[in-house]
Amino acid sequence: MAAPQTALRNAGWLLAQRVLHILGAALFAMLVPRLMGPADFGRFSLLVSVSLWFALLSGLGAVSLIARSVPQLAAEEDRPALSKLATNLLVVRAGTGLLAGAAYFALVALTFGELDHVAAAMVAGAVFARSTANLCFALFLGLNRAATWGMGDLMRRGLALLFVLAGYLTAGLRGACTGYLIAELLVLAVGLLLARGYIRFSLLDLTRRYLGPFLRISTAFAAGNLLLTLAHRSGETLVRVTTGDFTEVGYFSAAYAVYLTGGHALWQLAISFAPVLVAELRGGRPENVARWLGRLFTVMTALAMGSLVVVVGLAREAVPLVLGAAYHPVAANLVPLTLTLLPLAAANIGRLAALTVDRPRAFAVAAGLEMVTFWTAGAWLVSRFGGYGACVAVLVATTVNAASMRWSLRGEPAGDLRRPLYAALLAAPFLMVVTLGSGWTAVLLVLGSLTAYGALLLALRVVAPEHVAELPALFRQRAAEPPPQVDV
Repeated sequence: MAAPQTALRNAGWLLAQRVLHILGAALFAMLVPRLMGPADFGRFSLLVSVSLWFALLSGLGAVSLIARSVPQLAAEEDRPALSKLATNLLVVRAGTGLLAGAAYFALVALTFGELDHVAAAMVAGAVFARSTANLCFALFLGLNRAATWGMGDLMRRGLALLFVLAGYLTAGLRGACTGYLIAELLVLAVGLLLARGYIRFSLLDLTRRYLGPFLRISTAFAAGNLLLTLAHRSGETLVRVTTGDFTEVGYFSAAYAVYLTGGHALWQLAISFAPVLVAELRGGRPENVARWLGRLFTVMTALAMGSLVVVVGLAREAVPLVLGAAYHPVAANLVPLTLTLLPLAAANIGRLAALTVDRPRAFAVAAGLEMVTFWTAGAWLVSRFGGYGACVAVLVATTVNAASMRWSLRGEPAGDLRRPLYAALLAAPFLMVVTLGSGWTAVLLVLGSLTAYGALLLALRVVAPEHVAELPALFRQRAAEPPPQVDV
């Protein structure tokens, strides 16, 4: 087991990576939509968003499985068993990735005939590469090396920016999709290089006897992951089907990319605690699980409200400046999407709790309700308000997910709602203040509001510094325990 200092250092590096990831997303938003224009960017976004359904489908819930099983094998220092699991999961993931890529291409060719089939074929190859690479990097999450796990996403963001831009300048939409494929292949190559010490093909065992117990665990969570992805990455499809306008798809997608960057950062923060919380629960300390879920929820709520302050204060002037005047509707789209970070934080805490207490059904039901709500409410909202309606539908559907998770997991360890509620309410006055300025005055108002908001959180002890100071003791307590038995 890694020393507490190592675990905390990884958490620090993961936070730094998220900052770089957000900067990369900002550069992508500044350069790619402006270069492509709303219509071509809408086509590119539709191709990529649909591909993510199939990339996740091919995963079979492997990340959830790794977060629960690999820490046990690592604690027992059973390197052969760990290598056997990693090798078999990699081979299975590569096979399902190939099938998913082929299914993606068939769907695009049959459903969106007006899209370039060569471009779709490039993205289909990226489905295979992304699926396989994600398994390689997820292995390090289970090994309590969150920084290495997060490096995959950071590399993907930077390489995609470079090669998509170069590809579009060279060969238009086909070139952009080819660049996207090259970026995914390079991430796969690095992932295989990093994981090579855990891959031993001599231990390959694809029999039902060996893989069956593991796949039963991962498939249960995979159902929820798939439903969640269908909800999270079907907005472009909904807007295209309802409006028939690729420009509206582009407006929605540009705003949604910003939202997803923040949303993914919140989820990475949450799931990085999964190995520790699983160990705490199995060690007979559910009160520790509830306490840390509450603290994570409070921090994520504060981050969500801080993001909303920035968007309300700056989006109207920043979006045309960054993306170009043609994208001015994106500013309005960002407001409901950023507000969605609040219920998303609650949903992420529920998802983490479901993983900790092994309740995949609660997660799957909530994800299914979110998908149904998004498509039913979204069809009506998009028909009347275009891409903005889809953004409001995201807010409604995510709120349904969070409420369902809270209801389904009643009686299980859960975080206290009072501190997150205080964190949300304390930001309300600043949301009104930042609407009063324009230009540099708006920037100063936003900076001052964020500073005052953070000071209030600390002064009223909604977020307490000593909570962070307890982390070393938590990791030290976990490291001193005898390893639990593998239960698969």
